[in-house]
Amino acid sequence: MEMTQCLLCEQTMLAQEDLRELGNGMAHRECLLRSVLGGIGHLENHIHWCVEVGDPDGGRTYRQSAIEVEKWVHDHGLEEATRATER
Repeated sequence: MEMTQCLLCEQTMLAQEDLRELGNGMAHRECLLRSVLGGIGHLENHIHWCVEVGDPDGGRTYRQSAIEVEKWVHDHGLEEATRATER
């Protein structure tokens, strides 16, 4: 299998990871979720991370933020994630 990089986080994708087609390439499923909902900093504290600091990933890499977004959605739910900018 040819080693390819995720189009979103640019890290090497492993065969055992949940991968999805994205345009002319592939991406981690978690990275796709992060690209839609925003980074973990956005979900944890939108005003601080997005408005004041300008880092929606809360100091994490894109990939780490994506993994944490997935866990956050699992713990809090998708509806709560869509309300993140209201806080």
